[in-house]
Amino acid sequence: MTRLLTGLFALLLALPAVAADRPFERPVVVRVDVDTTGSVVGAEAVGDLPKSLASVAESATGDVEFEPARVNGRAAASRTHVVVQMRFEPQGDDSVSARALKVEAATPVLHPPVYPTRAAQRGYGAHLVMRIELNADGSVDMDRSGLAAISLWKGARKLEDSQAFRDDYVAEVMKVMQHWKPMIEEVEGAPVATSWHVPVTFCPANRPITCDKIKADSPAATGRTANDDGIRLASLKPAAAKNADS
Repeated sequence: MTRLLTGLFALLLALPAVAADRPFERPVVVRVDVDTTGSVVGAEAVGDLPKSLASVAESATGDVEFEPARVNGRAAASRTHVVVQMRFEPQGDDSVSARALKVEAATPVLHPPVYPTRAAQRGYGAHLVMRIELNADGSVDMDRSGLAAISLWKGARKLEDSQAFRDDYVAEVMKVMQHWKPMIEEVEGAPVATSWHVPVTFCPANRPITCDKIKADSPAATGRTANDDGIRLASLKPAAAKNADS
């Protein structure tokens, strides 16, 4: 789906740090209502966005299919979040074309942690999977959140025995964890406490090949689950990752 939007300046305010004359891509978070068949029956873009932009992102979720939420094995209506990856192309007349590229499952938004200075200077890196426990109101339960898995690196070499800077990485992530933006899940109209597994990568500066290797050969995040054993959250079907305008 491609749509021409007016008011390029307003769009740039909503999506900062882009060049006004170049195409750019940005994610838009959309809150969706999913019925008992797994169909999207309502959508609302999250954030202070121009109405025309929000409309494009919301429309992209219309054909997305979910495995519906379940309560004790019974299909249930729910509310969850997705991310619509958008591409914008300025037209030179204060308008911009907007196209939804794909729809993905949403994760908590992470304020980037500080890279431990000594580790960065010496070329060390790491990939962490952090367990983030969200209360039903979306607040982070810091006492129950923490490290789930970690791999440590020196350049492009994985460290099997060394624990170099392990505690430094964990400490920096924990400092920002409490500020992660919540993604509140609802099932049958009630908010649900959830567990999320979120990847965090520390890559040495200006080493993209090394970063790719660290991410590829590291513990995988496992998404999010309800903390109530009787509840299964709605999940995107694999086909949802295809191009949104195909």
